[in-house]
Formats: sequence, structure tokens, C-alpha cells
Amino acid sequence: MRETAGGRFCSAEEYQAALLDCVRRILGVYGREVLSVSESGILHRAGGTIMSREELEQLFAGRPFARKAKEQMEEGYQELLTVRRAGRDTMRGGVIIPMEYVFHAFGLDDLEAYMVILSWAAEADHDLGLLFSLLNEKSGVRLPTMDLCIRTCTFSQEERLLRRSRCIRRRRILSFFFCGLYDLGRRDDVLPAEGYLEQELKLDHRIVSYLEDPASADPRLEMLVQYGYPQEETLLIHRRLLSGLLGRSRPDGGPEAVFVSGEPGAGKRCLLSALCRENHRALLLADAGKLPGEPAEAFRILFALIREALLRGGAAICFCHIPSEEEQEHQVSRECMELLLRGTKLWKGELYFTSDYEWNAKIRSPERKILKLRIPGTTTEERLLLWKAFLKEEERPEGLDLEYLADKYALSAGAVKNSVEDYRAHARLAGGPPEKSWLLEACRHQLDHRLGRDAVCITSKYRWDDLVLPAPQKRMLKDACDQVRCHHQVYHCWGFEEKLAYGRGVSMIFYGPPGTGKTMGAQVLANELDLELYKVDMAGVMSKYVGESEKKLGTIFEQAGKSRSILFFDEADVLFGQRTDQKDSNDKYANASTAYLLQKIEEYEGIMVLATNLLQNFDNAFLRRFQFIIEFPAADAERRQEIWQNVFPEAAPREELDFVFLAQEYLFSGSQIKNAAVAAAFLAAGERKPVGMRHVLTAVKREMAKTGKTLIAADFGPYYDLMQEG
Repeated sequence: MRETAGGRFCSAEEYQAALLDCVRRILGVYGREVLSVSESGILHRAGGTIMSREELEQLFAGRPFARKAKEQMEEGYQELLTVRRAGRDTMRGGVIIPMEYVFHAFGLDDLEAYMVILSWAAEADHDLGLLFSLLNEKSGVRLPTMDLCIRTCTFSQEERLLRRSRCIRRRRILSFFFCGLYDLGRRDDVLPAEGYLEQELKLDHRIVSYLEDPASADPRLEMLVQYGYPQEETLLIHRRLLSGLLGRSRPDGGPEAVFVSGEPGAGKRCLLSALCRENHRALLLADAGKLPGEPAEAFRILFALIREALLRGGAAICFCHIPSEEEQEHQVSRECMELLLRGTKLWKGELYFTSDYEWNAKIRSPERKILKLRIPGTTTEERLLLWKAFLKEEERPEGLDLEYLADKYALSAGAVKNSVEDYRAHARLAGGPPEKSWLLEACRHQLDHRLGRDAVCITSKYRWDDLVLPAPQKRMLKDACDQVRCHHQVYHCWGFEEKLAYGRGVSMIFYGPPGTGKTMGAQVLANELDLELYKVDMAGVMSKYVGESEKKLGTIFEQAGKSRSILFFDEADVLFGQRTDQKDSNDKYANASTAYLLQKIEEYEGIMVLATNLLQNFDNAFLRRFQFIIEFPAADAERRQEIWQNVFPEAAPREELDFVFLAQEYLFSGSQIKNAAVAAAFLAAGERKPVGMRHVLTAVKREMAKTGKTLIAADFGPYYDLMQEG
């Protein structure tokens, strides 16, 4: 035996060479005995039938050669055990011996380890493979069988019977090493078919690859498993949860599994990765959504996953992305969880599950106690901590208020990290100084919502200078913006959230005649607050079917909360009308719908704007629940003049226009003035001339025609000569 001083090996290669020497000696002695019997002519009965090994051993038990051969075989086997002890001592000295590590990791006894050694030797040494083909009862089989392994390492009939029985009981453990011993897809525990001990012991390719290179991975798990998870700053907000998991007491009478749920990006895998690092465990993250649909094949994959965890020092196994029930959107799939629990029944180590959905109470697991943990949504303080950790100070654009950003976008920890990465990528591509709009756009891309199905996103272009309103109304709009900006300070820092269970959103009603700027006011708010504006399609919400409108509204409010956008209802009196006395079932249903809307308004914590031409149609209960009710009055001559002056962009070429005349003569609303200005610009552009009074008055004439009023040249005062031809 090639050893260093102190009975240790210098390398795994020396250990393996010593094992091969022992195997050659054992099999050589056994082979000579078998060949000796064969040459004596007694191996075959009359008719060519091969005698059984028991008959041969009984026949030659008293012969000197048989006794000597058994002694030599026993000496060879004891030498093999000595080599293994030296291998274990080498491991304690810091030199990795993969084969000894495998025996220890799977808890194999001496016979099971010997079976692995013989199977490995048959593939490592071509001559040994030829010898196996001579020694096996099945001719031409170049691999050992269980029966052959038992015969070459046990030396009494009683011990052999015990060994055979144990091999049958341990067939599932042995299946980690040898191909075809056990149907891993079976759900029952039926005893193997006849001839089990005569099966060839062919090492699984994963065991062979590990013995050659312990750093290798199972190719069957390549698209399914992630080995470990990086340390991230998201752990900053999970210290308390981590301490609770580390300090939990283990249940008596069986292993435990931890089920962690939370929104996407909440840090579920990051938390479990940190937990495993604290426990000095590796972590295998398996994507449950990528498991094969056929149960038998899924069990084989799970079996390979357990083997991989054992090969990696008893690594923890975590199944991620567990899907939800189809009929119950917010609960995990019972079939998927039951398959995973049943498939990992052999696994007694650390087991974790993560999902975006809540635990399904219908799932039962008699083998494991399930500890259920929900990672809550991030608070503004936690998000502020994350923004400061991810976004370096020199990367922050000018004018960025991190506290407002953290309060405005309720992002998960992972979404904050992704937002910063997208912002950096945009900055690298664009070059130049960073802009706040890039970061806001990156944040919006992380919001997972479907609001666009029931509402239209309106691009907000208008600012305060574009909005012509009396000073009191403008002041109220600015106060509403301050409520949004100071939301965190008032409700959290000053403690008002403890006094108010609901009603912490900002809700407004804009009322006034058509064309007075209600939609523009909502756009100014969105622009000022750097938020998206979604206009609800009332036709899509209203339904003749009972309960359908409420269902759609509930979805809209839910998605608006996720999108962190301004929700805008135009002509809202259609939906938020007055309640009536219950004279029939229709009145009862209408009043129930109104009560439902009252509840949703109180629960909603975002920004909601309702626009109406008829405030008197609103139910008084609605009006009491709105913080701001702002009138958009019809413009007087002074405001009409201001609108005319502001409606033309600076880049538009124009002659001297008489805004005083236009404001005093034509009682237009803001939208009518805008329409006339745009029409005049197109008329001038068609003539390749600057915008002049003739173009504007022509547009005014056509705008008046929409309301059924026809203007003649005399109606244009001092400019009648310009309109004689029009």
C-alpha cells in the first residue's frame, strides 16, 4: 500500500491506486479458486448445467486450496479496509479523498462502500472488467453484481444472508449510486423483482464524474438548479426575520420545512441564502416551475437533486417559484407542493420553499412540520435604506428627493436594486449628467400591474403655467400636491397613521362646465408629482350584469395601488351617483354598488381624481370622503385672454394677434381655444405663412359652427375685411 509517513496518502490518486491493488488481489484469489474448480471438470454437471456457488463451496470446503484461498481473500479485504482507514485519516489532515467523502455523506456501511469500489474499479481498469466477465454467473457481464460483492467480502453463510437482506432494504439509498436498481418513479414501496441481487452494479454517471472532479455538477440539473445565491444589501431589511429563523427551536419527532412567501423581489432567496451561510450550509435553489409534468420523471429529478445536496455536504434544498392554484389565485398549488413533499421524503436535511403566493391550507404533510413565514411589504424607511445602499451619492441626479421617491414607489428590495441597475445602464448609454426622469422611468418599469387593460395612460405635458384657474383653486391644487409629498412625514413621522385606520389617500373632485381644464388639471398634478396618469374607461367599467361593475372596479383599484399612479375618472357622476329609496331590486342593487364604491374610496391610499360636469348628481356620502372639491369655472374675459396668450408655443411663427379682441368677443372654453389655435396653425402652415388673425378667425368661425352658430363677416368687428372671402 502506497502511503506517506503516519499511514496517510499524499493525494486522492494514491488512495485510488491502493484500492485497485486490493481489489486485484481479492478478485485474483477468487478467480483462481473458480478457475481451479473449473479445470477439475466439476464445474459442470451432466448436460452442461452450471453448479451453484453454494454447491461448489460445500463440495470444496474441506480442500486445502479452498481454505487457503479464503484466508487470502480475507487478508485482501482487511487490507482494503486499512486503505480506507488511511483515506479517512488523510481527509482529517485536509486532503480531499472524494470516494471516502461520498461514503461518509451517504452513510454507507463497509459492504455498500465495497460495492461502489468494485463497480468503480471495473470501469477504471479494463483487465478487472475482463475478470468480472469470468467470475459472474451471467457470461459476458463485465461489471460486479451484488451477489459477487457479498461473496468476495463475507466468509460465512449466515453473514451473507444478513448482507443480502440489508441490500434489499437499502435499495433506495443504493439507487443514488447504481443505475436500474430501483424504479425512482414508483410511489409505493413494492419489493424488487426476482433476480435483484444478480443485477449489474453500474455506477451512475454523476457519481463517476464526482469521483473524477468534486467541483463538477449534474448536467440533468443544469436548467433547474442554481447553486447558491449572492449576498446582497437587501438583507439590511431582513435582520429581524433572519434572527428569528436562526433562533427557532427544532420540532420534536421529525424534520422541518420552511415555507417563505412574499411579493416578487421581497428577498426570499436572499434571506434563505443568508440563513444557510450562518448555518455553514450550501444552498441548492431549484425552480419548481421547471420540473417535468410527468410525476415519475419529476421524482427522478428530485432524487438526483437530493443526491446533489448530499454530495455538497448536506446542502439545504430550496424550491422556488411554486405556482398558484388556478382557481385560487393567491394560494400555492396543492398538487405541486404535495409532489415536492412526497418526492423529498428521503431527504432529512434542511428543506425550504418560496412562493409569491400564500400557503394553501389544504396541503397536509405528515412527514414534516411546515413553518410558514410571510415577508411583509417594505416600509418607506426600509426603502429609503435600500435606496441609500444601492444608489451611490455621486450617481444621484440633481433635485432627487430620496425620501419622496421611497414613499412614492412601494417597490420590493429586489425591484429597488433592479431600478438602480436599469438607471445606470440608461446613464451609460445616454452619457452626460444623470437625469431624474431616467430613474423614475426605471422605477415604473418595476411595477407589476395590469392597469392598462381597463384604463388609458395619458401623457402629461402641462405645467402650472399652462393651467388658467382662479388663484384659490390653484392654491388648492398645490395643497393637494403637498399632501402627496408630505405623506410620509405626516402619517408616519408625526404618527397620524396610528390615528387613522383608513382614508390616507388623496382624493379630489374636479367639477365645472366642459372644456374648463379638468383633465388638464389632472395632467398638471401628474407632471408636478412625477407620476403616471391613468384615465378609466367608463364604458368598459359599466356592465349590465350584477356584480360585474364592482368586480372591474375592484381590479382597477388593486392595479392602481400597484402602479402608484393617479387614477382619473372622467364623467364620474355616471358611476358615483346618488342613492335612492329601495322601491325594487334594481334600486337595492344600485345602492349596494354605491356602498361598495364608498368602501373602495376609503381603502384606497393612492391619488384619485374624479371629474364631473354636474356636482349635484353626486351622493353626499361621496362628497364627505374627498379631501379636495375644486371648481373649474367657465373662464371670464381675463382668463380667456391668458389662455389665448399661452396656447401658442414659442417656436410657432405668428404675426401680431389681438388676444384682447378674441377673449372679449368669443366666449370660448379652454378646450375650444386650444382647438382654434391648433386649427389656425395648420391653416398657416398650409400656406407657408406665420399664424395671423385671418387664420385664427377662420378657425374660430369653424369652431363656432360646431355648436350650430354661423358667423358672418360683420361678426368679426375690425377684422371683417379679412373674413369677407371666408
